[in-house]
Amino acid sequence: MDSGQFLEKLKREVIGHPALVHPFLERFGDGDVSEEGVRTFAVQYYRHVRASRLYLASLISNCGHDEKLQLALAEILFDEYGHLNPQETHPALYRRFLLALGLTEEEWEDPPTIPEIQLYISAHRELTRDPDFRLGLGAMGPASEWPVPPIYVRLAEGLKKATDLPDEALEIFTSHVTMDVTHARIMMDAIAPYAESEEGRSKVREGAVRSLNARSVMLDGLYKAVYGEPAPLAGGSVRATNA
Repeated sequence: MDSGQFLEKLKREVIGHPALVHPFLERFGDGDVSEEGVRTFAVQYYRHVRASRLYLASLISNCGHDEKLQLALAEILFDEYGHLNPQETHPALYRRFLLALGLTEEEWEDPPTIPEIQLYISAHRELTRDPDFRLGLGAMGPASEWPVPPIYVRLAEGLKKATDLPDEALEIFTSHVTMDVTHARIMMDAIAPYAESEEGRSKVREGAVRSLNARSVMLDGLYKAVYGEPAPLAGGSVRATNA
């Protein structure tokens, strides 16, 4: 199996991961959420958004002397930082969404972060700082760039159904749908040389799976925070959470 075949196989595995059809995304995407639930989601998901670009920065500092890889990661990070425009960074775009909901800085900063989101943050700090940076490549490439467009489509759909927010307030969600397609191409080209060996493929896949599993836990936590009950499984049983 060459690196291209491996990445195609991994893409199918990533897109088929349960995190992409999580009950939170299904219910929220249908617009089945109260005004207070939207506000709870918005506050908690901000903790994830404002940390996510830092994982790329961590990975850049951890990937040795491969300047081609560093440049690929830096190109994505440049987008995350709004091409160095403070008003266009991804956290700044998200704060426009928070403000459009009528939230104040105190309201989005004061509540404690739910444990499941903190677990996701800690897991990605660990993955992107691991001595074997191929784990971080798997987490920040396949597990981050491929899933985000379909996930953000569902989040945007739900917010449009549940609120009367203007389109510009949802830019943080809608912009990722097209942007991350480009980011995925950049990341896969950068990862390919590190997936030539069986060991490399194993490490990239491990990083991707660990990231996706952490995303499932994060979505479990969001379901419980927004809906006040544990997330259900497909068969109707209840999913355990760390909360």
